[in-house]
Amino acid sequence: MELEKRLGLYQVFLKIYEHNRGLLDEILQLENLSFPYISSRVPTYLQGVVQEREVYLITNLVNGNTQTLFQPQKIWIIGRDRRLALTLRDQWISRQHAALQYVENEGFYLIDLNSTNGTFINGEPVFHRQLLRDGDQIRLGSLTISFFLAQTVQKLEPVSSEIVAQMNESPLSYPAVPTPKYRFAKIEPENKLENNGDKDTSIQQRQKPFPGEETSPSALFNLTPTQRSEILDRFLTSRQTSA
Repeated sequence: MELEKRLGLYQVFLKIYEHNRGLLDEILQLENLSFPYISSRVPTYLQGVVQEREVYLITNLVNGNTQTLFQPQKIWIIGRDRRLALTLRDQWISRQHAALQYVENEGFYLIDLNSTNGTFINGEPVFHRQLLRDGDQIRLGSLTISFFLAQTVQKLEPVSSEIVAQMNESPLSYPAVPTPKYRFAKIEPENKLENNGDKDTSIQQRQKPFPGEETSPSALFNLTPTQRSEILDRFLTSRQTSA
């Protein structure tokens, strides 16, 4: 069902592309221009952490890698400027677009720095400094960022020695070697040309899959949702490239 829905959506996009190519190109540009180094399947996030006197951010906005960012003034500037704490490669984001500031005993605030295209929290524009809450959705330019807040620490009980021993005795697992999808068998020569004294005997051989291994349209729906999604993504990418 998921694959059928995505194929139906693709047909809609094709019709839009036929009648208003410029509009669809702009939509696709907004979708893809932001972060070539972050996979579209990996959500972008900011996590504010408060541990006693330590305050810092954890995020994957910098080069697509999860990092911990300390700042002595507890202020993190976001924008296209490479000298900033959070540099974002997005043409819709200003050089100094917005800032996160931690105020003791209050929390993390988001401030718009007079950006050209504005800053939004849960779809609402930010005109003044606004306190962020756990789960807020921040939008800067064409990028949506999830904000999480961790300001409580809970100490857990030690794991029992029996479970630790069981874990240590558990054998290591290794990645399974993928099984080839097709196996091929050599077929005996089908045609032989008579040796007329001038030419050597010519043998033609062919290969075919074993019975039961032929592909069929229904085989596509036996794939996992992840495999179907990857196949469709490749198809859409190749179609856009050819167009």
